[in-house]
Amino acid sequence: MRLERDVQPCLVEAKGFVEDGVKQILRGQVDERHGVSPSPGATALATLALLASGRSFEAVERRGSQWLWRQRRTSGWGKFPGGPADAEISRLAQAVIQGSQGGLLGRISLLGKARQFSELILTLGERVVPGLEGPGADEILLPHILERSVLAKLPPYGRPVVIAASLLAAGNQQTGVSQALEFLAHSQMSDGSWSEDIVATSMGILACVRFRFALEGARRAGLWLAKKQYASGAWPAFDQLHTWSVGWALTILGNSDRRTEKWLTTTAEWLRAGQNGDGSYGSTPPSTHPDLDDTAVALMGLPTSKDSRRSVDLLKRLQNKDGSWGTFPDFDGVPPEITSKFPVYIPSPDVTIHVLEALWKHRLPADEQAIRQGLHWLIGQQREDGAVHSSWYEGNVYGTAQWVELLGKWRFSWEYWKTARTLEQARKKAQDFLFSAQNEDGSWGSSTVETALALDALWRSKQEVSEACMERGIKKILSWQKPDGSFQAAYGGIYAKGWNYEEPLATALTVIRALESYLLA
Repeated sequence: MRLERDVQPCLVEAKGFVEDGVKQILRGQVDERHGVSPSPGATALATLALLASGRSFEAVERRGSQWLWRQRRTSGWGKFPGGPADAEISRLAQAVIQGSQGGLLGRISLLGKARQFSELILTLGERVVPGLEGPGADEILLPHILERSVLAKLPPYGRPVVIAASLLAAGNQQTGVSQALEFLAHSQMSDGSWSEDIVATSMGILACVRFRFALEGARRAGLWLAKKQYASGAWPAFDQLHTWSVGWALTILGNSDRRTEKWLTTTAEWLRAGQNGDGSYGSTPPSTHPDLDDTAVALMGLPTSKDSRRSVDLLKRLQNKDGSWGTFPDFDGVPPEITSKFPVYIPSPDVTIHVLEALWKHRLPADEQAIRQGLHWLIGQQREDGAVHSSWYEGNVYGTAQWVELLGKWRFSWEYWKTARTLEQARKKAQDFLFSAQNEDGSWGSSTVETALALDALWRSKQEVSEACMERGIKKILSWQKPDGSFQAAYGGIYAKGWNYEEPLATALTVIRALESYLLA
């Protein structure tokens, strides 16, 4: 292996970066280098909410405004730092900066633009994820948004932000205002946030301040926002994905480096403690709404136990009739004491792949039927060229690479030889797609994550792989590593609410796994 001497120090630095980040998660405070990337749009909204709240958060909103000012380019602000200008986000950021410089009059002026901000956020929300039907243009307005049949079109985490936006768009005498405000008050979480989400919490504060309602709740929400601000003054596009990072770290580092056994044990204990009462996990324990993707990744990292079996049983219970799994289940109760239930929103190939990975690790004979149904559904999602699309990642490399890896694990008895043959054909098509999808510079897709996943999948496929092809991919990954052990951000891949972001711990972990596969090849 000609690149072994280059790969070894890269691995050491990447592992050090991940271990530092996970230790920060366990301490409850993650810095900007290890956390979800900062966002001009989320920072503008959070700053706007704190500006409207009054003098209590003056220092916090000033840091937010200053960060926005430093991020401005000639054409405006983008979805991510340094990105091409986005018209809606630029309008929002410019209004916030002007309001922050205008004192009391500036704050009053900002609240007067409530309808404009509402329309902006609802426009961004329309670009969330394919497969989420969502309310129509008329339904998102009061009083229609309060109808049970309309709210049922949104997953629980998305309801507060749409209700808040509808309140900002409403007149003072609009029918449904009081009911919508009561909905916000009732749905505020124990930590002060709405949905433990930067955008939802910012919008909730704005709605409460505008109607002078539940101001103590708005103050608690402001305190939550202030705690989430980075030292630079920015806010992340999406609140931290701690379950994902920790579960993925346990999966990869737990299989690769026994020297860190004490660290891994402490990390596993943290993850087990974040399990909801019904066996589900959210993105950031203990308060977040259940997410079947996070539940699957937590299971991948944890050993088999009674607790992990509860999570397996939950995933089986919430499997769709067609064999797929979705992302966000509805639920009763208040996290962590909840019961997840149907409907489960956004059926997703990538979530289904992750669930099947989790079931494979913890499988019992009783799980076989759910597994077969999931595999058959995924076969139906594969395109003619072999690719499998993703709901939560742009492009087709992300889903296809994980599909190849998954198919390499399944073995069926002679009773299911037809299924085995079908899966082998699906894997061959997906492999051919990955071979053809490599870019001229050796990478795949538009990111380090996609390149690492493609390399790992092809090595694990046990087919002859061109050494030159693989080495070009490795060299590209090595060129993306930064001095602190992390890797160049690729904001165009993973996304939420129309604003792309980077999750550096997950990126580093995919690289670690790919490079270790290279050394073992």
